[in-house]
This record gives sequence, structure tokens and C-alpha cells, in this order.
Amino acid sequence: MGCQGAPSLEAQRHEPDLLTELMAADPGRFSSLLATADDQRLKIELAIVVEGEDGSPTLERHSFDAGPEYFYPASSVKTCAAIAAALQLRDLGARSGLEGEVSLDTPLRFQPLFEGEVVEEQDASHRDGGTITLAHEMRKVFLVSDNGAYNRLYEFAGNAYLNERMRAAGLESTRILHRLSEFHAPEDQLKTPRVELLRDGQPIAAVPERVRGLDESNAALSGTSIGRGYMRGGELVEEPMSFVQKNYIQLRDLQDMQIMLLRPDVRIPGRPASAGFALEPDDRELMRAAMAATPGGSTDPVYDSEAYPDSYSKFLGPGVWRVLPKDEVTIRDKVGRAYGFSITNSEVTEKSTGRAFFLAATLYHNPNGILNDNLYDYPVADRFLEDLGEVVARHVFGD
Repeated sequence: MGCQGAPSLEAQRHEPDLLTELMAADPGRFSSLLATADDQRLKIELAIVVEGEDGSPTLERHSFDAGPEYFYPASSVKTCAAIAAALQLRDLGARSGLEGEVSLDTPLRFQPLFEGEVVEEQDASHRDGGTITLAHEMRKVFLVSDNGAYNRLYEFAGNAYLNERMRAAGLESTRILHRLSEFHAPEDQLKTPRVELLRDGQPIAAVPERVRGLDESNAALSGTSIGRGYMRGGELVEEPMSFVQKNYIQLRDLQDMQIMLLRPDVRIPGRPASAGFALEPDDRELMRAAMAATPGGSTDPVYDSEAYPDSYSKFLGPGVWRVLPKDEVTIRDKVGRAYGFSITNSEVTEKSTGRAFFLAATLYHNPNGILNDNLYDYPVADRFLEDLGEVVARHVFGD
């Protein structure tokens, strides 16, 4: 996975406001959003893979940052859980004397943690045996951003372990505090259940129930009170919603996590060469493959391609495909969307040349200022991300 076709770092134009220039050059599509960038909390990170002075791949970086510091990362943090779950599995195998005997395909049994829960070890969507496995949960996360799959990965990794692994990689802003679409008190969100690894239906190892996690919040960040009101139980609460106890990661850290996962050969400026994740090659490749796939192309699990089009988990796709035909480009993405925020965290690679860029972006679009009313006008965000993907792809790949 080298840098074939990439221009040298010295030959690149180093424009600190490249992203602003690209958008300003097309006012018909970008002027209204640029004029309200602070209100939209618009943030963009572009990292173009280039050849360094020593011939190894590195990055040319450009940023755009408007509005308050905080943004809600939504489902984009599911990649954190997938990575941490893979690392936890390998650590557990080593601790249990099962190194080389357990894998992402090892069946799992989740013991109940909260009142009303039951033992879980079956997954009807898994056509190969109907069991719960980390590999299958990862595929569901990257193909259609399945919340239940994320929650299982989060619970297997454990809250403290997940945050520790991200910070050990240098992603210091990581603050993952809760499951998704499963509501508990903040202190209960940090608790995770006992999870057993099975062989022939019998436990061979387990991660124990964990009752403590990361005891932090977003109180020090600006912009954690969002909107002018929110819906709760069908009633309007006329005050901003607090995101002090919600998940968070800086956009640059989110992008660097993607680079560490997908392109460990790329040197990230400002980070030590050792930064990254000690993933098994097969585990890394499973995540790379799942992130590149489309729901309609999946055979396990199976999804309706009409309900889940190719762009479902690739917000940049329609724009990039205006520049390069779909079969000439690979897009690996983890998107997120909730509370009016839309996020993309993408790698885009031209197959024939190996030229590539990473693009992460987030914006908040909620015209009426009310959260939880499902009236966020996401098509506006879709058009922006598609158009952003197009102008960046034209800059990197040419017309």
C-alpha cells in the first residue's frame, strides 16, 4: 500500500486555506454554508497522502474549523469500539493461554447486566452458524452502522479499556462515555457485562463484568449546550440540550485513528512512528474490507440494496463518483448522524494510481433549533458532503 503516483511533498502547494479556497471557488454550492459556518459548527480535516523526503508515504494536511469546539461524533466513534474489541480479544487470548486459538470469529455469550436483560449468544442475521461474533458485529457496524452491533463491541472492550487504547495511540481527546440508542444513567453507561468466549457451546475464557469506566465529562469544552430546546417524552423542554456527558473526540484525532487503522504505513506528521494500534493483520484487513464494502454487496449479513443504497454509509460517494467511476475508486468510510450533526471519516483511493486522501468533516444543521424532533433537514448536509467530496477529489485526482 505505497504511494504510487503521489506527488512529492516538496512539489505540493502548501496553502493554509486550501479548503476555504476550494469552497470559495464554487460559491453556487458553498457560499451560503460558508456564511453560516460558525452556526453550522463546520469542521473539516483533509490529509492528502504524499511522498516524504525519504520516499515513504506521509501527509499534506489542511484544516477548516468554525464554531464552538464541541461536536457530537454520533456513529463515527463505532470504529473506536471495533479497534478496542479486537485488541481486547487478543489480550484475553494471551492472558488465558489461548493465543492463536481465538479469533474474531470465536462465538460469544453476553451475560445480562441490567434488570430485564437475558443471556445473548444467538444472532439470526449471521448466516454462518447464527452465533454472535466480533467479526459479524464489525461487519454490521461498517456496512449499515448498526447500533446494537456497536453496543456489543463497546461491551466486549469495556469502557475503560476502550478509552485507554485510544489514548495509548495518542488520541488524547477520546472520551467515549456511552452506548448508542440504549439509555441508562451516565454511571451505568460505563458498566459492561461479562462476555464469554465459547468452544462447542462451552466457555473457554471470559472478560469479567466491569463496573467502572472513564470518570470524565466534556465540561471543559465550549459549545456543549446545543439548540434552543429539545423533545423529551413528547414534550418540548425549552432549554438547550446538554452534551456534557456525551461521547466526544476531536476531528483531527478521529481522522488520525482512521489513518492508523487503514494505512499503518503512512507517517502522521507530529506523531511518533510507533503511534497506532498493534492489530493482527487479519483483524485489520477484516475492518478494511468491511469499511470498503457496500450493504448491497454483502452476503453475510444480507441487506436490501433499496433500503441501503451504496451511499448509505459513504456520504462522500455521490460526489467522488462524479470525478471517478465507482469501479475506479475505493471509499472506506465511517459516517455518523444524530441530533442534527452529520459526520464523515473517509479514505478515498484511486485504484489505478494508488493516489489517496483522507477527508473528515462534520456539520450541524438544525434550522428550528429543536433537538429530538427529527426535523434536522439532513438533505442539506448530504448535498454539502457530496459536493465537498467532489471538489476535493478533483483537486487530488484531477478532472
